[in-house]
Amino acid sequence: MPANRTHRYARETSASSLLSGVHDRERREERDIGKVELQRARRYGMKEDGKKGREKYTYGGVVFIYDPRKNMAITSWKIGNSSNQSGTKVTTPIMLEKHTFESKKEKKEMAYQHKRLTLLLNEEDGMSQWTSHSILVVDMSGSMRTDDVNGARCRSDGVWMALARDYVKDLLTKGLRGPNDLISVVSMKEDAEVLIRCEPTTLTLYNKLVDLREWTQLKPSGHGFYLPALATAEELLTCNANASCALSLLFFSDGKPSDPKPRHPMIVSDMGRLASKFGRRLSVSCIGMAEKSADFSVLKDMVEEAKQYGSIATFGKPSLDADSLSHIVSGLASSLTTSRTEMTELRTGELRKVRMDIVREKLHTLDSEGTWKNYASDDESRYVERFWAWTHNKRRTGDFVEIVSRRCMLCYSEDRLYHCPDCNAAFVCKSCFREGNAFSRHRMGECDSLLRKVAMGSLLHKDEEQLPSFCIAVKDQAFGEGAERIVRKVRFLDPTPNGGYIGPVMVAKESRFAGEYHTQMAYHKNFMRTQNIAASFGRRFNDALDEAEEYFDTAASQDCIRALPRIQFIEPMVVELRENEVEKNILIERYLVGDYKKFNSNMGFVEDEVKKLVKQMTNLGVTMSQPQQQQQAVIDLGIIEEGSEEEEEEEEEEEEEETDDEDDDDDGELFDSKEVKPGEGEYGDLQDAYFPQAFSHFSYERSRGLFMVVDLQGVFTVKDDGSKVYELTDPVIHQHERLRRRRRHHRDSNSGTK
Repeated sequence: MPANRTHRYARETSASSLLSGVHDRERREERDIGKVELQRARRYGMKEDGKKGREKYTYGGVVFIYDPRKNMAITSWKIGNSSNQSGTKVTTPIMLEKHTFESKKEKKEMAYQHKRLTLLLNEEDGMSQWTSHSILVVDMSGSMRTDDVNGARCRSDGVWMALARDYVKDLLTKGLRGPNDLISVVSMKEDAEVLIRCEPTTLTLYNKLVDLREWTQLKPSGHGFYLPALATAEELLTCNANASCALSLLFFSDGKPSDPKPRHPMIVSDMGRLASKFGRRLSVSCIGMAEKSADFSVLKDMVEEAKQYGSIATFGKPSLDADSLSHIVSGLASSLTTSRTEMTELRTGELRKVRMDIVREKLHTLDSEGTWKNYASDDESRYVERFWAWTHNKRRTGDFVEIVSRRCMLCYSEDRLYHCPDCNAAFVCKSCFREGNAFSRHRMGECDSLLRKVAMGSLLHKDEEQLPSFCIAVKDQAFGEGAERIVRKVRFLDPTPNGGYIGPVMVAKESRFAGEYHTQMAYHKNFMRTQNIAASFGRRFNDALDEAEEYFDTAASQDCIRALPRIQFIEPMVVELRENEVEKNILIERYLVGDYKKFNSNMGFVEDEVKKLVKQMTNLGVTMSQPQQQQQAVIDLGIIEEGSEEEEEEEEEEEEEETDDEDDDDDGELFDSKEVKPGEGEYGDLQDAYFPQAFSHFSYERSRGLFMVVDLQGVFTVKDDGSKVYELTDPVIHQHERLRRRRRHHRDSNSGTK
């Protein structure tokens, strides 16, 4: 056993001198207990205070009463909570050493500083400095005394050891946690007790967790009720109203709850309520600490319920082994680090506040459930001001373009419209037109301005198929949440009296972080700009496939190419709304119907189906090609991000130059030669699942290594005519360091991913 795993007071068993009286010797002989077992119990056992100043140790199925004043064994007996297959009868427990200070004065000073920092961080101003808050709920019912965990003295001891070592000390040592990461600890018994409330992560806290291993602090006993523990956890999660810290709930239990069975659904619904309140900001982890046959159905249901509301939730079932438990706890610590990173503004390092006005609905909730807000023409308090699209006009790259409003400019009606014959960008309804001179004032003022906007490409016409109405309904409840955005359902409203929903189902994407109106618009601009660049690569990819039909002269090859999937990025719009004189904006796009998947990510993830196909190819002796290796090598390219207007214009000019120059070369050809035809040889098995990865690689090759479109997500659709298409949204574009250095010469524009 490594020296750093032992207590400072631990000593070799053989050197543990121990006096034994007549009563003790008689009881040990009667109960078949050797003196060495008492020595081990004194060295490793779970210590608790006994009567008359004595100490009680429990270890390896033996309870030992010891008088420290006389260094004498008083009595001992055996208990049946120790396993013969695992636990202390099989392995020696890991004994953590508490952090030692150089002097008593230093220890006292560090304890004072920890207490002072705890008080400061729990004041109103200090709460804004929290980066994370972890609530650790530990089952301390009687069954947690069971001695069946290899490397620990009992189940509760294994939990406290893993939390102290793997969730606190190791992360402090690596610099991954600090005083701004707060921890609360809840003991779950008949009632819930807060053992540690909102304390900073320091070595003093580590020592407190090590102390909790001993039964002098708290001994497992009685029942473990989930409902009081969850209520206490909720109180701790909501104690800081500042929404800029990541939240984590770790729930350790060794079996089903002691709550009456009729109340088990309440446990699950309470977890759902917590997840609905915090969404992705909250990571939930339930850990089952018992043998495989134990009933963990409620813990698993709690995890699934949290997932249904957007929280990152996992269930862990370690083997009855300290190393297995440590592995799970270390993984949970990594999940919290990921959440903290999502909430950090990369350019400034400042924490971003998650919006707390979001109401989340359970996954697969029907549209008829929940509440909707209508933004209609006849409602003066809540209506649509305008729609924005992203221009494809090369004379105006990289900016919004307003969509011509097909509403009466006098009463906002969409019924029976007449358009201005001069600018074709202003409308009046039949009722207003009958009043006469409807366009007279318009021609004297706004008409010329609209004409200039149309000529400059800053006004865009969309027909009724593309934009069915200028009235919309937005569902209050969000049905999805990602690292950057929340998603709601949106429908177009029929503007006629008593009209219902018309047109396709849409989704609204909003930042999950709090921000002012102009900040939100900049966020939408970055999304639309990135999606537009990805769409341009998609069109080139599809063009290359179409041109390949002419490249081969056999009907079989042409049919094969025609059947290959195409890439399409859906076109978003921004809706500018006004509600009770407050401006707000949302980004909307068509709802993708089908099995929504992430096909790859911006961090090297590739869909499992593709991994299986590659493995099958490898088993058949097919090696990875050089281009595929190149694609893996450029994962660390930078991400196209928001910047200033000046920087974005420079970048867009560079992008246009780099991509347009390639239209004249042959780099876009997808097949090496006519000798090997589609459907034959190495192209004999072109699987549909390959194409998202092929497109990412195409964007890298076509841009000569300057860009790569990744984080591809959406649905794969087979249309009625048999054609196949990947409908994608929300990509990330990596860019080469060379382009990033060009912009850094002027001013750094890195402000966050996506």
